[in-house]
Amino acid sequence: MKYLFIIFFLFCTMTTVGQAVFPAGFKLIKGDNLSGEDDMYTNVKDVFRIHTYWRSYEGDYIWNDEKYRKFMSESVGYPMYRTKDSLLWGTGKLDGFYSYTVVDWSGEIFELYSKENDADFATYSKWLISSIREYRKKGKKFMFARRLHMVS
Repeated sequence: MKYLFIIFFLFCTMTTVGQAVFPAGFKLIKGDNLSGEDDMYTNVKDVFRIHTYWRSYEGDYIWNDEKYRKFMSESVGYPMYRTKDSLLWGTGKLDGFYSYTVVDWSGEIFELYSKENDADFATYSKWLISSIREYRKKGKKFMFARRLHMVS
């Protein structure tokens, strides 16, 4: 029983090791997916969310290579660029919303979007990419909280 408790405890705490801490004022909006995959964080004006474009990628994913960069550009509808440390990022305006997208080293896609391209949008864009880098420096993976539901 003791070992079962330890395993359960580690399982529950494992996902919080790299769980993102959002800027002040952002609240969780739970999506329909029970895992939390479609959850969003918003301060009403700006919204952070993750994407699953990579699921439709038919090539072999190789750490944000040129082929994947082109795929992402086509998927989001605006140019994506590769940083020196191999993150992909891009920004554009789609359907009346400004969007800033970052793809991390494992292919996770994070987006910030807003109706306004103002100082807050610029600040949160910088926060997103710098947070992803900072978590990696600490040996953690930047990620949104995952919800776990026991289905009976």
